[in-house]
Amino acid sequence: MTIRNRQPTSTVRARGRRLRLAGSAAALCLVAGAGACDAGNTGQEPSPTTSVSVSTPSQDPRGSAENAALGVYRGMWAAYAKAGLTANPDEPDLSRFASDGALKTLRNGLATYRSKKQVLKGKYVLDPQATDVALNASPATVTVTDCIDDSAFLVYNLAGKPINDVPGGRRSARATVTDLEAGGWKVTSFGVQDVGSC
Repeated sequence: MTIRNRQPTSTVRARGRRLRLAGSAAALCLVAGAGACDAGNTGQEPSPTTSVSVSTPSQDPRGSAENAALGVYRGMWAAYAKAGLTANPDEPDLSRFASDGALKTLRNGLATYRSKKQVLKGKYVLDPQATDVALNASPATVTVTDCIDDSAFLVYNLAGKPINDVPGGRRSARATVTDLEAGGWKVTSFGVQDVGSC
């Protein structure tokens, strides 16, 4: 799957591109197989401090895997929002929730923003669902789908001005969360599609 970035058009103000979480994630995404990550509505603004718990109560193995995967998925986006405030690719919480291609994608994107003297601010809305659980796979995986609303998650310059005013929207996303055993559950790949895909 190819993740396309929307390029500025002639109608976009000269002050530059406005990138959103999903747009920036799309620019960063590595997608394993058909994987693409979706986010939907949480209605909560990302916090500068990541406090997502991935522990789960005692329950059936499938339910435990789903809860762990959803917690890790939300944790990854919270860590990304925290890192985006300073475009810090070395934010420690990124590796707490993401690994492999997903971690590389997030770090590379943040490094690109930093090199352009840009940061990410605002909020996005998530409503992830565990849509496939493969506990017998080696390693075990959970597919998470979502619809990310990145309308209010913007890219700013260091002076605090938005890069431009191109509206964001809702984007279909899909992630693979993998049980890395000693490393716990982590997002290993994700992808985000164009505005209007969900």
